[in-house]
Amino acid sequence: MGLKEIKIRMQAIKKTASITQAMHNIALSKIKRSQELLQNSASFVNKLEEILKFASRNLEEPNRITMENEGKTKLFILVTSDRGLAGSYHNQLFKAFLDDIKDLPKDGFRVFVLGKKGFYFAQKRNLPMINAEVIYNRDDLSTMYFRQYAKIIKDVFIEGLIDEVILYHNHFVNTGTQVVKQETILPLKFEAAESYREPYIYDTRPEIVLDQVTNIYIESSIFKSLADAKLSEHASRMIAMKNATDNANEIVERLHLMYHRARQQEITSEIIDVINGSNV
Repeated sequence: MGLKEIKIRMQAIKKTASITQAMHNIALSKIKRSQELLQNSASFVNKLEEILKFASRNLEEPNRITMENEGKTKLFILVTSDRGLAGSYHNQLFKAFLDDIKDLPKDGFRVFVLGKKGFYFAQKRNLPMINAEVIYNRDDLSTMYFRQYAKIIKDVFIEGLIDEVILYHNHFVNTGTQVVKQETILPLKFEAAESYREPYIYDTRPEIVLDQVTNIYIESSIFKSLADAKLSEHASRMIAMKNATDNANEIVERLHLMYHRARQQEITSEIIDVINGSNV
């Protein structure tokens, strides 16, 4: 490789390194806000769960929302991203998801996909999706993008068309670790009854409270999983871009060494040519 080619390649890799460094900084700047959003949404969901627990304990008749069933027909809500360049963020999610559904018949489950990457993943593998169009997973999270679907999910569950609703997403453990998490949001599953210091006082029947709060609970649970997945995405992209920047800088250093060696060889050859010319 000549001096000119080495120099051009060094300049190209330096530009790439500057881009990956900028993407690293952007992802880092978004992590703090995403952590706050996840904490707030998790606190809200926990409070909703307390209300639902208390209401379910005061039901006069069995309710499908809280009744266990065989779970013959499952609905997976698969939370993905719109963009790549996030390391193993999507690979680990898709691999775990395919492992979980490999033994399920095609008529035994449906998939509701959030995010462009997941939509095309499911479309390519002919998975039974319920959304015919991409539902984009933007950085500025909002329930308005899927609120209508949350009501539909509850309605088809009440009608018995779906027996279990499972959220599937990447879960943030720490900056360097994200794991795949699945959680069932319908039917409502509670641990052993807890004693509340201040019991809730309702101005309507527990059945109505359960029905109305479940709508908010589904929306909020999806939103919490989006916030968790978005935090995981930013962390994964930050690590991936840092590694890419480090690798690019390492290549530039090697090319820099190659450049000086090639330049030294060229100078040595010119000196030898001058010496040989003077001896003629």
